[in-house]
Amino acid sequence: MNLLKSRTTRCAWLARCHPTKIGLTAGLTLTLSAGCAVGPDFHRPALPANTAYMHGHAPAKTVVSPGPSGVVQMFVRAGKVRADWYRLFRSPGLNRLIHLALINSPTLRASQARLLAARENLTASEGILYPQIDINADVRHERASGIRLGIEDPMFVNVFELYQGQITLDYNLDVFGELRRRVESRQARLEFQRYQLWNTYLTLINNVVATSLAEASIKAILNATHQIVNAEAGTLKLLHGQERYGAAAPTDVLRSQVQLSATRANLPPLEKQLAIVRNRLAILTGQTPGTFQEPDIKLKELTLPRRLPVSLPSHLVRQRPDILAAQSLLHAASARVGVATTRLLPSFNLSASYGRNALSLGDLADPIAAIYSFGVGLMAPVFHGGALRAQQRAARALYQAAAADYYNRVLVAFAQVADSLRALQSDAEALKAQNAALQAARRNLALVRHQLRQGAADYLNLFNAQAQYQRVLINYTAAKLQRYRDTATLFRALGGGWWNLKGNSLDPRDIALAEPHRRAPSVTNQLGRL
Repeated sequence: MNLLKSRTTRCAWLARCHPTKIGLTAGLTLTLSAGCAVGPDFHRPALPANTAYMHGHAPAKTVVSPGPSGVVQMFVRAGKVRADWYRLFRSPGLNRLIHLALINSPTLRASQARLLAARENLTASEGILYPQIDINADVRHERASGIRLGIEDPMFVNVFELYQGQITLDYNLDVFGELRRRVESRQARLEFQRYQLWNTYLTLINNVVATSLAEASIKAILNATHQIVNAEAGTLKLLHGQERYGAAAPTDVLRSQVQLSATRANLPPLEKQLAIVRNRLAILTGQTPGTFQEPDIKLKELTLPRRLPVSLPSHLVRQRPDILAAQSLLHAASARVGVATTRLLPSFNLSASYGRNALSLGDLADPIAAIYSFGVGLMAPVFHGGALRAQQRAARALYQAAAADYYNRVLVAFAQVADSLRALQSDAEALKAQNAALQAARRNLALVRHQLRQGAADYLNLFNAQAQYQRVLINYTAAKLQRYRDTATLFRALGGGWWNLKGNSLDPRDIALAEPHRRAPSVTNQLGRL
C-alpha cells in the first residue's frame, strides 16, 4: 500500500540537493528535466492478499419455504449486477417512486452541482499551465513636480496627459512539475466528485427501496392487526350475549375486553410509524408530505428475485463508487506530495512585455514611444526554518492516512457483501421457521374455536390462542420484509450496477434514468433514457 516508494521520476533526486548546488546545476536541469514532475507517480492500489468474501465456501443457494416469499435464491458467481436491479421486485409502484426520486431529489441535484463545480475548478487550474497574457491601457491626467527628484524649483512643474498601452506575458516554466501536480490533484478531486455522484445515486435508490418495503410491511401488519381486532370484537360481542343468559362468566368478558383493548393499543404506534415512513418517502422523492401521493405497494405482491449476482472480489473494488472515491482521494494526496516536494526546488519564470507611452494619442504610433522588456527569473529556497521539509513530511503523512482510509473502505465493502450473503441465508431459514410457526398457530386457533363450540375449551384458551397467532403473524411479516430488504442490500453492497447504465460517461448531464415520463427542471442536466 506504500505507493510513495513505488516509483519516482528521474528528477526527484533534486529534492534532496542543497540549495547552493541547485544554483550550479540549473542549466543542466533545464535540459534534462524538461517535462518531468517531481514526486511519486500514482498507481492503483493492489488488492488485499485474501479476497474471499467469507471463510470457507460461499453459499450456493438458500433454503426454500412455502409461499411466494419463500423461494430459493441462487447465488450466481461473477454474475452481472443490473443497473435497474430494483425492477426485479416487479412492483410498478416501486419503479414509479424511484423514478420520481431520481428526477426530484435535492441531494442528487446538489451532488450534480458539486461535480460541475469540480470540473470548472479543474479547467481553471489547467489554465496555469499556459502562458498568461494580459493587455492593459489607460489614460491619465497628471501633475508632476521635481520634489521627488530633490528639485525645489517651483517652476519644475508639469501638467500633462499620459497615454499608455501594454501587453504582458508571464509563463512559469514548471521545470519540476509543481503546476502539473496541482492539476493532477484537481483531476483526482474531479474523479472523487464523480464517484460521489454515483454513490449518491445508488444510495438514493437503496433508500427508496428500503423505505418502500418498510411502508409495505407496516401496512401488512396494520391490516393483520385490524383483522385480529375485528375477530376479538366479534368474540367480545358473543360473550356479552352469552353473559346475559348466564352461559359466560363475567371474568371471561373482562379478559376479552382487556385483550381487545391491548390489541387496539397496537394500532396508534403502527399508524405513527406509517406516517413517518410516508414522510420519509416524500422527502426522498423531493416532495412535501402534503403533496406526496404514495403508490399502493403491497408486500404480498412483490416478487423475490431468484437469481442473485455475486461479483468477483477483484471486480468489487473496481465497481463500488465509495471505494473508487477513496482511491481518488488517495490519488489527490499523492499529487500533493509532489507539490510539497517541488517547493524545495527552484522555480523558473519567463516574462515579457511590450507597450507604448505617449503624451498624446497620436504619438502612440511613433516607434520612439515603444517600450519593452524580456527576462528569465529564478527563485530558489535557501532558508525557511525547516518549514518546507515539514510540509513535505506532512503531505507524506496525509498520503499514508488516505491509504489507510482506502484500505479500510475495501475491508468494509468486503464485510458488507459477506454480511449480505450470510443474512440472506439466515433470512430464508428464519422465514421457513416463522412460516411453520404461523401454520401451527393458525391450526391451534382453529382447533380452540372448534373445541369452544363443542364445550371442550374455555374462553381463556381462545384468548391465548388469538394472542399467540397475532404475535406469530407479525413476526412472519417482519421475516418477509427482512428477506426483501437484505436482497436490496446485497445489490447495493455489490455496487448497484451503475456502470451498466447506457450512455454512462460519469457526466451529470448524461445520467440515464429509467423510462422518464416527464422532464423536471434540474440545475445541471436533461435526463436521458435507460
